[in-house]
Amino acid sequence: MMKRKVYVLYFKHLSFNKVFNKGSTLFLFINHHSTFQQLNKQSKMNISDNMAITEFLQEHGHQPTSVKRNNWWYLSPLRNELTASFKVDVNKNVWYDFGLGKGGNLRTLEKLLLYDNNKWQSSNHVIEPKFPVIQNLQPNKKADEAFTNVTVMELTNHSLLYYLKGRGVSASVATCYCKEIHYTNHGKRYYAVGFANRCGGYEIRNAYFKGCISPKDISIIEHSDDDCHVFEGFIDFLSFVELHGDCNAVVLNSVINITKASSVLNKYHKVYCHLDNDEAGRNATKQIMRMCMGEVVDASSEYADSKDINDFLCWRMLIQCPRGQK
Repeated sequence: MMKRKVYVLYFKHLSFNKVFNKGSTLFLFINHHSTFQQLNKQSKMNISDNMAITEFLQEHGHQPTSVKRNNWWYLSPLRNELTASFKVDVNKNVWYDFGLGKGGNLRTLEKLLLYDNNKWQSSNHVIEPKFPVIQNLQPNKKADEAFTNVTVMELTNHSLLYYLKGRGVSASVATCYCKEIHYTNHGKRYYAVGFANRCGGYEIRNAYFKGCISPKDISIIEHSDDDCHVFEGFIDFLSFVELHGDCNAVVLNSVINITKASSVLNKYHKVYCHLDNDEAGRNATKQIMRMCMGEVVDASSEYADSKDINDFLCWRMLIQCPRGQK
C-alpha cells in the first residue's frame, strides 16, 4: 500500500480550512489563527508547570555537558555553540543563556523554542510562518546517540597534547593517565582526551568540548596504602601530579558523585580534599568530612588565591616562565 505524504500550507488570508486530495499526496490549507489557538491549548495541556527543565531538555535530545552541584550546563538549544553557556538551576527550575543574555522558566523556554524551527527539531511544535510555506509532517527520525563508534587508543595526538600543555599538564603525565578517544557525534567524527572511570566510561575534554561517555562514575587511582586525595575533575588530578607526584586518588568527575566515593574513601585513615574554591567546592568538602570515618583535611589552602588547583598550576608556570617564552 502506497504511503500518503501529508503537507500543511499555512496562509494568513484564508478564513477557513480546506483539504485537497491529489493522488498519494494530501494537502491541508489551514487558517493560521485557528491553528495556533489549538496549538497553544495543546501546549498548555502537554507541558506541566511542575515539569523539570532538565527533563524537558532530555526528552528532546539535549544532555548536559557538565553538572556542578545545582547548576547543569548545556550547549544552548537556542543557537549553535561549541562551549556550553546555557545553565539550568535545578533547585529553582530556571534557565539562563549567557550567550543571548536571556533566561526564565520552562514556559519562557518553550515559547522561544516554539518560534525557532531551525534550532528546535521536534514534531510536537509547529512554527507560525510569516509567509506561505510547505511543511512535511512525516515523523522525524530518532535522534542519533550522543556518542557512537567510540575508539580508545594511546594518547599521541599533537593537538590534544598541546591543549593539555596549555593547562599545565606535561605529555609524560598525560600519557600515563589518559587515553585518546575518537567518537562520532551526530554523524561527525571527533577526538578528545579521555580519562577512564571505574565503570568503563570516560570523561572527555578537548579545547572546545567537555563531556562524558557513559556510564558516569568516579575514577580511582591506587598506588599504595597511604593517604588518599580527592579531586573534582581529572585535570585537577593531573595538576596535582605535576606539582607533587603520584598519589592515591579519587576523581569525582562531578560533585554529585560524592556518595559513590564513600566506600573507597573510608579505606583510608586520612583524606585530602582538593576541591574548587567556591561554594560548591566548600560544601562538597564538608560533605566528605561528614561522610568519612577517618581524618579529612581541606587542602585548598595551597591554592587559596586561585579558583582551583589547575588555575594555581597555570599561574605558577606563568610567573616561572621568562618573558617572551610563554
